Amino acid sequence: MNSARISVRPAVCWLAPLLALLLLLVVRLLLQRRGEPDAARRLPEPPLPDVAGGKVPFKLRLWGSALLMFFVPTMLRQMFRHASGSSRALQRAVESPDEYRQKARYSLPFTGEWYVFNGGVNKSDSHSWEVVGQRYAYDFVVADDALRRWPGGKRGTHLEDYFCYGQPILAPAPGVVVEVRDSVPDAPGPGTGWVDPFTRDFRGNYVTIQHAEDEYSFLAHLVPESICAKRGDRVERGQKIGRCGNSGHSTEPHLHFHVQDRADFLKPQGFLSSSTTFRSTAEKLSQAVAWSVARTYPQSS
Repeated sequence: MNSARISVRPAVCWLAPLLALLLLLVVRLLLQRRGEPDAARRLPEPPLPDVAGGKVPFKLRLWGSALLMFFVPTMLRQMFRHASGSSRALQRAVESPDEYRQKARYSLPFTGEWYVFNGGVNKSDSHSWEVVGQRYAYDFVVADDALRRWPGGKRGTHLEDYFCYGQPILAPAPGVVVEVRDSVPDAPGPGTGWVDPFTRDFRGNYVTIQHAEDEYSFLAHLVPESICAKRGDRVERGQKIGRCGNSGHSTEPHLHFHVQDRADFLKPQGFLSSSTTFRSTAEKLSQAVAWSVARTYPQSS
């Protein structure tokens, strides 16, 4: 009995802090409020759909599903791989957009008017500053003037309630598709705060496109079986590659978009993708203020 206790203790002592670290990372990614402190006070609070039942139930589901991930072996493997890749990429991390000169020119990967739900170029408003691959990532949604992502009279219960669900997602620049996943179901419980701990891939359905040497765009959470490009395909700017969805780790339909320096999402460092289109969308987007409007404009290739 004593020898058994002695052999177990070292493993427990090693595993407990590691799990605590992973939990902290997950919670920060799920709950971190973005935006400059002064700007955040000026911006209106985006409403939750009626199906959420209020802020407290929403946050309880968010925390509960995050904790449950540590009891799902497939999710633990994904989290370990992600944490390991992010750690190795730290030595290549871009601390400021001014440090990197992009090789390709990018357009916004949609048409019409969308909003930056999450993302920025500073540590205070970054999508996920500590996760260097997503340091300059953006989450985009479609919203009305009241910042609702669903039409009046809808509760946000169904995926089709959300303006952006099913909208075409476009290639942001010419390139070659290097990785595709198209079989991950949309996450259950949209709008409730639930983050699916049983998903086969927390990225959901995604497309990775190489645009230049060490420069790839990554577009995620697409509708299952909506991707209309396969690995090795050449795509042009503005070409449809899929539809906006809710697959993987997503609390409501949105598009996750960023540019990275490796084909593998789990190993890259990310950097800001600027272009004529991005600079033309209003200064709010370049300043990366949450809920800033993003409009697309004609752009030559």
